[in-house]
Amino acid sequence: MDKFSNSKDEEVALHNAETFVLEKLFNKSGSDDYYVSIGELMTSMDNAMYPLLDQAIEELIAQSFVHSEDGENYQITPDGISELKTRKSEAIPL
Repeated sequence: MDKFSNSKDEEVALHNAETFVLEKLFNKSGSDDYYVSIGELMTSMDNAMYPLLDQAIEELIAQSFVHSEDGENYQITPDGISELKTRKSEAIPL
């Protein structure tokens, strides 16, 4: 049972890290400088989520929610905006 609980906690933590990245990118999407650098993401992320940043970005890119031309700067895609809206309308996991 403990292993299941840890795995569920890890899923929730990764989901939260992904949502954080999507929100950060969405907030910059309307500006002239709409890319967010990995450094900016790292400095603005909560320390508890920081170890999940790379995995969250990889998952978001794999799902076409985030795009990066150089692997250093990221922008949200239209699918990412839709996903963020969906996540915001979901119930908050306990």
